Amino acid sequence: MRSGKAAKRLLNLTGGVVTAGKDWTDDGEVYEVHSRKRRAATATRPVPIPPQFVRVLRAHAGRFGVAPDGRLFQNQAGNYVEAAAYGITWSRARGYVLTRTELAAGLAKRPYDPPACRDLVLAPLGR
Repeated sequence: MRSGKAAKRLLNLTGGVVTAGKDWTDDGEVYEVHSRKRRAATATRPVPIPPQFVRVLRAHAGRFGVAPDGRLFQNQAGNYVEAAAYGITWSRARGYVLTRTELAAGLAKRPYDPPACRDLVLAPLGR
């Protein structure tokens, strides 16, 4: 997140990390870092985010810090978060935020369900 009044509501995305497996990467690592598709390696993409999300991310960074490469999310060893951890964390978040009826209906069953993402992020903040 950039600093300054006008930039407080932007995330600057620089690329992504792909889990490929040690047998499929050039350097034998599990992960490959890529720039955004069809973009220069240094290109960024500013993405506007709501003020509530800014507060959540700043609180997270204040509590857990950021990785040396600027990532907001890292495991306890400072490495990339394993894919399985997302499902475990998502399941816990659903149980914490949703009612029994919403859980039974399958609301927010997958992290990429758009309305579910918004609701799970904003619910602890009082929507």
